[in-house]
Amino acid sequence: MNYPSPDSTPPPYGQQPYPQVPPPPGAPQSGPPADPYAPYGSAPQYGTGQQQYGTGPQYAASQPYSAPPQQTPPGGYGVPYQQGPPPPSGTNGFAIASLIFGVLGGILFGFIFGFVALSQIKKRNQNGRGMAIAGIVLSSLWTLAICAGVAIAVIAGANADTTDTTGGDDTSVHSLRIGDCLNDLSTEDEIEELPVVPCTELHDGEVYAEFKLTESTFPGIEAIEKKADPRCADLLKSYAPKAVDDPAVDTYYLYPTSESWAGGDRAVTCIATFDPARTGKLKG
Repeated sequence: MNYPSPDSTPPPYGQQPYPQVPPPPGAPQSGPPADPYAPYGSAPQYGTGQQQYGTGPQYAASQPYSAPPQQTPPGGYGVPYQQGPPPPSGTNGFAIASLIFGVLGGILFGFIFGFVALSQIKKRNQNGRGMAIAGIVLSSLWTLAICAGVAIAVIAGANADTTDTTGGDDTSVHSLRIGDCLNDLSTEDEIEELPVVPCTELHDGEVYAEFKLTESTFPGIEAIEKKADPRCADLLKSYAPKAVDDPAVDTYYLYPTSESWAGGDRAVTCIATFDPARTGKLKG
């Protein structure tokens, strides 16, 4: 059997010659030996004893590159998971204190604790915002109420200062003291009370003396007047000598009635009256 010369048929360009592998000793030979120069990659033909190897893939030399197939973009992404805020960590103590002081009228503490609570609640994620606001609101209402009360008191005091000379605290005639300044000196037969005012304000009279009657029984109105007129005039001279010659000053006195005499009243109270009303003390 003739075998082609190794140099007679060159292998295809770019392929190495496939060397022939001799069969193992004692292997039966059913056909001619395989061609060592058969193309690489040909499939073997079974039953002939000769193997053929096929060629590799052929590549086009000048085939233009095509764009890769365009893939369908994936579907839209879902909304990322967002974790919610942590649960509140209890009720703020300053908010509770603000509400308590707001109810009780602790204005200063209600304001301070309320604003501190609002600041802490936001930072610490606590409950109690409503209580803090309620404490501040109640403290504001207390403040408005106090301001209104002060304003009313000031207006009332101003009105009292501008009233006529009949103002003053009503005082029992049995409780009058020397130096008291009076208003609304009445000419009625019986007087139980008279308004006492500060002597720095306008007043109609001033108490300057008092003496006791010594009779054992009620002497009657005329007897009392006969004794009281000269006695009060003399006492005025010793209390305020300049007032005796003042035509704007006159004398006025209070004396017991039969009813008060039975109750132990024996005092005659001498009062200097002014026309017109004046301010200041008569004595001095």
